[in-house]
Amino acid sequence: MASDVPWLTRLARALGLGALEGVSVALALWTVRAHAAMPAYARDNKLETGARTGELAYLALGVVASVVVAGVAFARKRREGLDLLEHVVRRLSPLALVGPAALLLDWRLWPGREYVFYTLVLCVGLCVPASLLVAWRAGRLLALDRLRARAAELVQTMARRIPRGVDWPLVATLLGAAFYALYFSVITVANHRNLGTSIDLAIENNLMWNLVHGGPLFRSTPFSGPTGSHFGHHATFFSYLLAPIYMLAPGPETLLVVQAVLLGGAAWPLFLYARRHVAPWIAVVVAYAYLAYPPLHGANLYDFHYLPLGIPFLWWVLYAVESRRRVMALVAALVTMSIREDVAGQLAVLGMFLVLTGPAAVEGILITVVPAVYAVVLKLLVMPKFKGGEEAFVNQYQGLVPSGAHGFEGVLTTIVGNPPFTANVAIDKDKAGYALQILAPLMALPARAPRWWLLLLPGFAFTLLSTAYWPLIQISFQYTAYWIPWLFIGVVLALERIGEAGLADGTTAATRQRAVVAGLVFASLVSTAYQGAFTRHETVRGGFGSFRFGTTADDMRRRAELATALAMIPRDARVAASEELTAHASNRTYDYKLRYDIWDAEYLLFTVPVGGDEGKHALPAIKKGDFGVVADLGDVVVARRGQPTDLNAAFLKRIGQ
Repeated sequence: MASDVPWLTRLARALGLGALEGVSVALALWTVRAHAAMPAYARDNKLETGARTGELAYLALGVVASVVVAGVAFARKRREGLDLLEHVVRRLSPLALVGPAALLLDWRLWPGREYVFYTLVLCVGLCVPASLLVAWRAGRLLALDRLRARAAELVQTMARRIPRGVDWPLVATLLGAAFYALYFSVITVANHRNLGTSIDLAIENNLMWNLVHGGPLFRSTPFSGPTGSHFGHHATFFSYLLAPIYMLAPGPETLLVVQAVLLGGAAWPLFLYARRHVAPWIAVVVAYAYLAYPPLHGANLYDFHYLPLGIPFLWWVLYAVESRRRVMALVAALVTMSIREDVAGQLAVLGMFLVLTGPAAVEGILITVVPAVYAVVLKLLVMPKFKGGEEAFVNQYQGLVPSGAHGFEGVLTTIVGNPPFTANVAIDKDKAGYALQILAPLMALPARAPRWWLLLLPGFAFTLLSTAYWPLIQISFQYTAYWIPWLFIGVVLALERIGEAGLADGTTAATRQRAVVAGLVFASLVSTAYQGAFTRHETVRGGFGSFRFGTTADDMRRRAELATALAMIPRDARVAASEELTAHASNRTYDYKLRYDIWDAEYLLFTVPVGGDEGKHALPAIKKGDFGVVADLGDVVVARRGQPTDLNAAFLKRIGQ
């Protein structure tokens, strides 16, 4: 009790908290006033002497003001003044976070310092619930009974006007999902048309084109060449389910829209699952935290991939099993298995979770065994036959293969037999930073749910155990989908657990839960304000580089050049295209990536300047006269095998060759 604490201790605590609040508010005000100077100050400690003195004056004024007010209150009425002082500073305790929040919201301070940013997000986010609980325990600061009564009356009046029988939390979730789907469809399609996509989109679009035109199983030529099959890399039987949609509008844009719709629509099953464990509007918050999640945006902005498409279907399986919708669960499970072999493996992990946590043990056994067998047979027995007997993607974990061993068998040998070495691989600076980037926007809530730790397995195995492929530990790639489904299940379980019991001081479970939800909202908003696609475009990454928003005059010129170039190439011609153009040329049977080889291409389609491996293949072919330049349009060039070489010399001279 406060009465058991010496008055001097109580005074020191109150003065300390008051001073902290004053400094925090002063810091926020100063950052606004010194807005232009903040980047250089925060990054390089460069600030004019007068401005630096002004900052210290601001901070000192904040301390002095709070101490003076406290001193006056205490001096007038010792005991009553101390009670009032404690009450006021506790009630205003969230003000202590205003200064750090102002710094976090200034995106200019953090590029290249993401680890520092997300560490601060996590720390401040964890302080939000604590400060709110302190404020709520202190009670009301002002007795505004009449105003509160009027506000309650207005709320009741508005509530009576809202149509009844409408599931408003679900409506709010679906509206958010629809906005996400529309927004990401628009920006990813525009990015593609502005030559911002690469071979990954070309691979999947060429696969779909060959599929709907009766080609061999999973033929995709940009990566595998004229005789290869993408089945050696991934088993994407889900493409057959997409075929009817794709046939209506065949092209890369259709795949980008499908991806945006499915990822945005994933908020729906997440909400339905969350609502079974927490209050409906808290479930809406969880769904919106997912839609605002920067690692989700990074995956969505990087071309088109099947891996992220597993997110909504994994959640549909979980919701259907928990709600005893067996037919829905069966259909969702089969669709999930069809997406990719590693998504089937993730479904098996979900099955283990259901078995060990108890909501549906029988269904959990089936969901564990069937997908696991399916994934293992595909990955280790079937798919290598389509890749010359080799297992795909072993190179990403090559450091775990012991001497004399090979393939994933060698990887598993190290993981099982040499835990110290495996720990050294999984725990290093870059991977710790990656873990921070995916956990901080969620206030590390999943770690507070003991049942969740089993669900670490997919993310740990597929990303943290990598040894030779850094995209696996970057939030701008599709590999964040190894974490996203499980992280948000962990958020729901943590919020449910927090809401089950209050604190020892009598704070109710609901109050504690609301405070934690407020912390989640803060961490989510600050994170997406810095690196999410909805707000700050300067810091958003998709794949290997920054994602470009908007369309410039140069973009429109390149679009026109590309359209002219494609019109010159017959639909049934074989094309070898550069990185930026290969997806645009992939609506055909044979579309090769120029960087890998020319193979039997009839046309070369590339951008200038042309260098690297693309230049090593294209330029000698043009210099020798094997290909004649058909059109030098500026940034886009078309050459044809056997074409007269009249334009070759002028083109080579223009590019300095």
